[in-house]
Amino acid sequence: MTKKTNIWDQIKANLRKGVSTTEFQTWLSGTSLKEINAREAVIEAPNKFIADWLYDNYRNQIQAFFKENLNALPYIRFTYPDTAQTIKTQNTELVNIPVLPQNHGIDPLTTFDDFVQDGSNRLVYTCALAVVERPGEAYNPFYIYSELSLGKTHILHGIGNLVLHNNPGKSVIYLPACQLLTAFSSPVNNGETVPRFWERDHAPDFILIDDIHFVTAHPKAQAHLLALWNTYLGSSGQLVAAATCPPWKIHNLMPELRSRLESGLIAEIHPPGQKTKVKIIQHTAKKHNLPLPHDVAFFLANSTDNLKTLKQHVARLKDRFFSDRNPIDIFAAESIINAPCAPDSVDIHSIQDITARYFNISRLDLLSEKRAKAFSYPRQVALYLSRQLTDLSLQEIGHAFGNKHHSTVIYAQKRIERDKDRNEKISLDINNIRKLLLHSV
Repeated sequence: MTKKTNIWDQIKANLRKGVSTTEFQTWLSGTSLKEINAREAVIEAPNKFIADWLYDNYRNQIQAFFKENLNALPYIRFTYPDTAQTIKTQNTELVNIPVLPQNHGIDPLTTFDDFVQDGSNRLVYTCALAVVERPGEAYNPFYIYSELSLGKTHILHGIGNLVLHNNPGKSVIYLPACQLLTAFSSPVNNGETVPRFWERDHAPDFILIDDIHFVTAHPKAQAHLLALWNTYLGSSGQLVAAATCPPWKIHNLMPELRSRLESGLIAEIHPPGQKTKVKIIQHTAKKHNLPLPHDVAFFLANSTDNLKTLKQHVARLKDRFFSDRNPIDIFAAESIINAPCAPDSVDIHSIQDITARYFNISRLDLLSEKRAKAFSYPRQVALYLSRQLTDLSLQEIGHAFGNKHHSTVIYAQKRIERDKDRNEKISLDINNIRKLLLHSV
């Protein structure tokens, strides 16, 4: 072990005592002491943003260590490697890879305005803002992981929406793993070679990949994804990925791909605390104009750490409140929590079938383009329930309803959301169909 390595290991061990494991791994684990002499100490960080952050937050502590242990007071300088020189592009020949659809896939309703931040997610949230502000420079790639339903997908869509809001001319694409795998496996007509969507002339400014851990079941997809990393990260494009675990815990992941995933910033979203869950519940209730007592919010917060489930509880309480107008109390909340079937178990085909039967129309009429109210209203209710009770994206829901555009789904959701607060019959219809759905599974 060299003298420089020994000194830096001592400094990192000293700094580690006062920070969390996540903070240490994020900011310090990838650093090294490149040079040390009487005049200066040069510390190398993985990228410019981390170098700047270390200068602002750790320079004085590092300097104090030198003074106390080495009786020296060198100038502390942080540096980082030149990305263009350190990233090596492999000459992997991958042909017949299709161009992905132009639709960016961003859910316009999932923004940072609706994201409740606290200590469990503040690091990820702050870094996401930095990525939007300095794409391809702050963190690239930016890798987010957490348990299910703690906000990873919200962060991805929040990044996409903020980019499009700040600069509508930017190109952004959101890719859930299932869509990524489909793109990599789709055949190309007549065996023609199609330009890869990440090549410089075609590449979007931001690629946001969700549930990236699913690619490990497909070796060919991993090879394609590695080619994406090797080529795309050499440009100014920004890549953000989300998964349920850090790269080193993803089984059967190619070592080269793991190395790329670990080359940027890795940040974790932790389970929220009680206060945060209460804030999320209250925020959701306020958004839906639901008068929710604080004790009910506190009671709901104790039921689970799954944020999606908490929001569903609030939605079901709202449907009940606008249906029977009885006050919301802990007994009502308990009945929602202990319902025999979870909304997640409802599939979109059941929603379509039961909604059509409830309104006495055919399923074909429900999926048609007919604009008469006898068909358009049931269709909007079914679209609203599909958005509320399934994990499907706007695009997937639209596709299931006769290849309708995602804007149709958004319109239906907003229309029903607005009108059911004014019309008790709409709330009653939704509540009745929901009960039929829960009893059918």
